[in-house]
Amino acid sequence: MRRLFIIRHGKTQWNLAHRLQGAGADSPLLTNDPQPFQQLAGYLDQYAFAAAYTSPLTRAYDTATLTLGYFTRHPAPALQVHSGLRELSFGQWEGRARAELIAQTPELFGQLSRREYSPALAELGVEDFAAARRRFAAACRDILATLGPDENALVFSHGGISQLGMRELTGCEGLLGLKNLSTSIIAATPHGCGVDAYNQTAYLTQVDLNEGNVSI
Repeated sequence: MRRLFIIRHGKTQWNLAHRLQGAGADSPLLTNDPQPFQQLAGYLDQYAFAAAYTSPLTRAYDTATLTLGYFTRHPAPALQVHSGLRELSFGQWEGRARAELIAQTPELFGQLSRREYSPALAELGVEDFAAARRRFAAACRDILATLGPDENALVFSHGGISQLGMRELTGCEGLLGLKNLSTSIIAATPHGCGVDAYNQTAYLTQVDLNEGNVSI
């Protein structure tokens, strides 16, 4: 069975500050503590991977590079960039503080949070959610098409687009937000894709269970 291991990038400065960070923004990855990346690598390195792909955004690329550098059991596959794995674009809201948007435009922010596209969000330059989820799913299908019958691939991407894209791939509309450095496993069968695991973080020693909406 072919499988995709989909990883959300590590925490960034804007993640800590609760600022919207989409395709048009790329605050630095927090790398002062290597342990979370080592722990993720230790989990992933139980498996053999035929390929590794990343979003072109720096925070995902750097997460992939750091994590693959800690592989010791299996050879780390060469990292390839796929533009379809980039995050949603939040348009004029890139970099805005979540608390500020909730206070100033609660209804519109609620639409964004629930992924309910509207003319007002379009006017702000927010990417169409339906098109974005199809983009990510198409990228995943591209990757799956390169794999042999029982091969695995790594996919380093982002919280918002991965959540939406996995909904598109599997038909599981109840999938919730993804934590930084979480792993989700999508299995491909002749009948379609299914969720083997979602938002796994048990390998991390420190996880904030009260950080709220992690899909933005």
